[in-house]
Amino acid sequence: MSAMAAGPERAELVRAFQVARAAGDVEAMAAAALRMAAERRFGAPLGGAPGYLHEVYLRTDGQQRVRMAVELVRAWVYAGEPGRAVTFADEALAEAEVLAVPTLLAAALDAYLLVRWGPDDLPARLEAAGRLDEVAAHLTDVEARLSAALWRLTTATESVDPVTIQRQLRLLDDLALESGAARVQMFAASRRGMHALLVGDLDGARRSAVQVDRYGTAAGEPDTEALVHVLTSAVARQVGDVEAMAAEADAYQSFGSAHGVRSILAEAAVLWLEAGNRDRAGVLVEQAVTGGVHSLPRDVDWLLILSMAVEVGAGTGARDVVEQCLDLLTPYAGRAVVNAGGVAFVGLVDDYLRIACTALGRPGEAARWAASASSDYRRLDARWWLRRLEAASTPQPTAGPGAPVRDQVTSAVLSPDGPGVWLVGVGGRVVATPAMKGFHYLRLLLERPHVELTALSMAATVAGHQTQVHQHDVGPVLDGPALAAYRRRITELDDELAQARSWSDEGRTARLGTERSMLLDEIQKALVAGETNYPPSDGMLVLRQAVAEFTAKEY
Repeated sequence: MSAMAAGPERAELVRAFQVARAAGDVEAMAAAALRMAAERRFGAPLGGAPGYLHEVYLRTDGQQRVRMAVELVRAWVYAGEPGRAVTFADEALAEAEVLAVPTLLAAALDAYLLVRWGPDDLPARLEAAGRLDEVAAHLTDVEARLSAALWRLTTATESVDPVTIQRQLRLLDDLALESGAARVQMFAASRRGMHALLVGDLDGARRSAVQVDRYGTAAGEPDTEALVHVLTSAVARQVGDVEAMAAEADAYQSFGSAHGVRSILAEAAVLWLEAGNRDRAGVLVEQAVTGGVHSLPRDVDWLLILSMAVEVGAGTGARDVVEQCLDLLTPYAGRAVVNAGGVAFVGLVDDYLRIACTALGRPGEAARWAASASSDYRRLDARWWLRRLEAASTPQPTAGPGAPVRDQVTSAVLSPDGPGVWLVGVGGRVVATPAMKGFHYLRLLLERPHVELTALSMAATVAGHQTQVHQHDVGPVLDGPALAAYRRRITELDDELAQARSWSDEGRTARLGTERSMLLDEIQKALVAGETNYPPSDGMLVLRQAVAEFTAKEY
């Protein structure tokens, strides 16, 4: 990541702008200002480019003023100062709606999205991205359609929505083929590379990096080098190539330090940690969160910086940083963390919460976050991330190969540790594990050695009954208290689904719908088992009524 050069044409463009200004030629002024702004690289300062754009903006009206407002938004956002762009974005959208020019409206919606890229703006982002998609669907303009597909892909990734991710990737591929434009091909390749890394297709990610370099260079895209670094550094991390990670970390650190980009410094810190240099990792995280994590601007990089700070803080023993990040990240559980608007998937918020809780000695909480992260990783088919999580959650035996089995068994732990979590382990290595029904039965058997226990008696004991379940009950699969618990949870899910739908939160709707379907399946299995093995009863009637009630409202 070398520093962005001023460009051999910059001085000439400034002179052209000055000549046009003297002649009162606003169109020529706009052309020169736009050429200067086109040199932007994400995160790097723009020098005086916004000033030239703003001078033209003040001299124009109508469609030209909207276009200049849009470019001002892009300039400030790419320079890492989105707060300066909000006024221009709002004006551009309002004016574009009045003018009713579809291509202009698409550009204004893109600008609106750029200034609402913070963690709290996801509902607004989902709505605006959907609207942009609707506008672009009726256009032949390549830039508008590219923008729509990229935004929909980004929001789908943030929302953990694998179906929409695949759809937008296909749209990008089709657009690249249709247009034949190197810039579009570069974007399509970079997002294909992102998805290849997500699913662990390292060969695909390497091919994408080559394509990004080729197409980006041909298009003269300033971010080409950065995109290649994102892909190659992630490949190095997934294969555990220490030398390559150190080289990438050094490149990230050089660029981040030269331009004062917090997010790149945080990413460099993670790479140094993975490469085994804890000291450099710790120093860079301190630089990235200078002033404290609570002072970080809640912009496009906020979730990324905090997630990286958790990982490095946990690896270097910076408990204070980890604890602060834990509190800040918790409200964003259920989200994915993305780098630079979907260029790369860098894990789930729930996974970083797991890392934080583990580092802070909170095994029960860590297990709960691990369970939710595991579920979403599986849904995304995020293989490397899932393997990493599972490896971190697997207890490592401390006893040597020659240690007596008896000694290891006597130190075994198998006990509940709060709702939905059990502590499991041997040899002093205990981990919090998502609860499974079998744990109750296994613990009961271990507590009563040499005692013959039937399946029904164990089911009754675990359910809290003092006596064996009788045939007039629903059956051992689902007792009254369990049914009440299912009913409460499904009611809660119905309320949460209604909210998710009202916010157009497709990812959350899918997750909640999946959980509801799984619960309903369990109840239906209980009904089938009860009707098969037991005579009709009041308990069976209650269960049948519950199934009818729950299935009446489908999602």
